[in-house]
Amino acid sequence: MFNFLTNFNQDNLSRIKEQVQQINNLEKEISLLTEQEIKEKINQLIKQYVKEQNLDNILCQSFALTREASKRVLGLRHFDTQLMGGIVLHNGKIAEMKTGEGKTLVATLPVVLNALTLKGVHIITVNDYLAKRDKQLMSQLYTYLGLSVGLIQENMDSNERRKNYLADIT
Repeated sequence: MFNFLTNFNQDNLSRIKEQVQQINNLEKEISLLTEQEIKEKINQLIKQYVKEQNLDNILCQSFALTREASKRVLGLRHFDTQLMGGIVLHNGKIAEMKTGEGKTLVATLPVVLNALTLKGVHIITVNDYLAKRDKQLMSQLYTYLGLSVGLIQENMDSNERRKNYLADIT
């Protein structure tokens, strides 16, 4: 791993731009798929991950499928800079973005990718209101892809929490 602030260099940026180009190259093909075919592709990626245990091998396909689902369900298409932010987040780094640049949308990319491990993904939000708002909006995208979504709120009892933690994305 590298320290983003001190060791981020042209090679890292070139690698990310190459991945963005691969994602863009898949867009036309994926745009022709039906909803069912997109879900089948997601299931194929899950099987590939189970076999290879490597998320990097399925990153471009996962991001392209997530972007297409977002266009269809939310009317929002991830821009190249948002794809770059998703790659940076997937690599465990911090992607600084200003208000209005689509942080919540960017997060959908590595969230879906990591949900394909079937180990559960947790998204941490600063308060119950924002968690509920983001779940209501983004769960449309996640369920379109065939993933389950849970929500944890402060006033939930342990049984409710346990049930929600079992979702692909919480």
